[in-house]
This record gives sequence, structure tokens and C-alpha cells, in this order.
Amino acid sequence: MKRIALIVAVCGFAFASSNCAMCHNGGMAQKLDTLTPAEIVKKMKEFKAGKGNPMMVNIAKQMSDKDIEKVAKEYGKK
Repeated sequence: MKRIALIVAVCGFAFASSNCAMCHNGGMAQKLDTLTPAEIVKKMKEFKAGKGNPMMVNIAKQMSDKDIEKVAKEYGKK
């Protein structure tokens, strides 16, 4: 049972990190298009370092720096 819970958690984090809009454009979290790509990168690196919201810390730790920059460009203020 613990193994199943771990698999579900890992899959959830993988999905969330590839679908930021799920929370950020759904009203649960700050809209990302209000932040510049540089602001998103800075915040994600803080999360990756273990600072801030535990959910975002776990998501950021699963992402490479290249992934973070890609997401920032995709979702950040145009």
C-alpha cells in the first residue's frame, strides 16, 4: 500500500510540474502571467532550495533548471 501511495505522489508531482495552469490559472494560486519569466525562475529556484510552500518545493525539486526556464517562458508575463 505504501508503494502505491508513493507512485501516486510521484505521478502527481510529475503531472503538476508539467501542467502549472492546473493550479495557477484555476484560482488556487497566483496567476503566473502576472509575473515575468525572471520572477518565476527566481521563485522556482527558491522552492528548489527548499524555501516556501511544501507542494511547490516538491514540484521544483523534480524539475531541472532547463525545465524551470521553459515553464517560466511559457507561463510568464508576455
